[in-house]
Amino acid sequence: MKGSFLLSVVLLQALGCGLGARILVVLPFPARSHFFFLSAILKALSQRGHHIVEYSPFPPSKPLPNYTHVEVHTFLEDLVNDWSFEEFEEMAQKDQPVVGLGFMSIWNISSAVCAEAFQHENFKKLINSNEKFDLVITESSFGQESMLVFGHRFSAPTVTLQTFSSWSGINKNAGNALSIAFIPDIISYIASDQMSFHERFLNFISTVTTLFMYYNHQLPLQDNVLKENYKMDAPPVADMVSNVSLYLINTHPTVEYAQPYTPNIIPVGGIVIEPDRTSLPEDIKKFMDGASKEGVIYFSLGTLVPIHRMPKEKLQMFVNVFSKLKQKVLWRINLDTIPGLSANVKLTKWVPQPGVLAHPNCVLFLTHGGLFGQQEAIHAGVPTVNIPFFGDQPYNAKFAEHRGIGVKLMFNDLSDETISTAIRTVLDNPKYKENAQRISRIFRDRPMSPADSAVFWVEYVLRHRGAHHLRSAATQLSWYQLALLDILAVFMAVIVILCFVLRRIYSLLFVWKKQPKVTKKKKEN
Repeated sequence: MKGSFLLSVVLLQALGCGLGARILVVLPFPARSHFFFLSAILKALSQRGHHIVEYSPFPPSKPLPNYTHVEVHTFLEDLVNDWSFEEFEEMAQKDQPVVGLGFMSIWNISSAVCAEAFQHENFKKLINSNEKFDLVITESSFGQESMLVFGHRFSAPTVTLQTFSSWSGINKNAGNALSIAFIPDIISYIASDQMSFHERFLNFISTVTTLFMYYNHQLPLQDNVLKENYKMDAPPVADMVSNVSLYLINTHPTVEYAQPYTPNIIPVGGIVIEPDRTSLPEDIKKFMDGASKEGVIYFSLGTLVPIHRMPKEKLQMFVNVFSKLKQKVLWRINLDTIPGLSANVKLTKWVPQPGVLAHPNCVLFLTHGGLFGQQEAIHAGVPTVNIPFFGDQPYNAKFAEHRGIGVKLMFNDLSDETISTAIRTVLDNPKYKENAQRISRIFRDRPMSPADSAVFWVEYVLRHRGAHHLRSAATQLSWYQLALLDILAVFMAVIVILCFVLRRIYSLLFVWKKQPKVTKKKKEN
């Protein structure tokens, strides 16, 4: 009996591998924190028996079965590594949300990354190869639409991964409703689903401007990338983005406002919170275990902000504030020491963030407001103080304020007083912790895990060799048809014509009624 059971298991595993698909994954943009989301999906697929052939700058942290990594490096890696804080601030200022123009610098950088990736030797070999793939996966977060050409090249359906919440461009491509009246554009100053007339007007302007720049600036940029670097025939990028089978997006109702999604948009927010990212190194665990009375504040500005090159006066502000706290502070920064650092502060260059936030002694997360950190804090039920810089960070910080799970502190407003006030506001008011724990329970309560959901829908696309039947017909309609402006124009024309006819009839009747009176007077005379 035991032997039969083992044989059955072996046969099932062999069958699973035999049915596994070959999936090409093209991810040239070097955003390490975002890669946690991407790699979590790829890891789940490889464990299911699918063979992943991945082109990116980042190899898996551990060897994975059915996984082939091919390195592709671009200029942006060295640029980010050598970034001065002043250069980062300049880029962040260009990406501030200004009536829908917040993606401009990211789009421009991304186009340059894509252009260089196509010139990489490994990309050239792939393009000219006789490989066969059942599916192509690309990223849509940073404007890498030209990568969809690999779906065309290998005659395979495409799936795109969106590392933050949906936005107007994704919604338009997928045929999803824009919901301008109650869903703020991610690149806007608005962060509430209960908008006044003024806010709805600004949201309309931001959304329309974002879409205009996306279709008239970003997609032509990507067309130009293909024209100059891809030597085979390729359809227009606009056609390829409207031909995507499925969008896996990094969101959940607890980290955005409730909104409708078409069946081809699948939220898988929280997939980065994996068991292997929750175990703590011994020194970190000991530090946090020893803070059972007052707790630990975790401070990290992510992987992109060069905080170790922050001006000394700014660093000193944090040093001064931390020295006056009762809490311990775990500070993630690429420095071995900082002058004047108090004994309650521990510096670390790397830490498994979900594990730190999940520790029972973690009482506050001081963060830049990135979506991954926000999800990990919500999962752990930890309130936040957000110092946003660019991209979706200002939106996420405002969302945390609106949900009562954090406060926002702008970098230009940093001082000993403002930092201390923000920290004390969250720690001294129990509503922030209570709201964070309540939302945490909602975040965890779902019918299936994000990984299982991602795998199911990718396999759904594989089973049906595409999933165009999930796309709304809205993708085939122009903007004025979607807004029913043509119907409104006809309706208004009918009203105008009807008014003109009624007025003409009235004029004729009025003349007719007056005519007998004139005749009668003439007869009396």
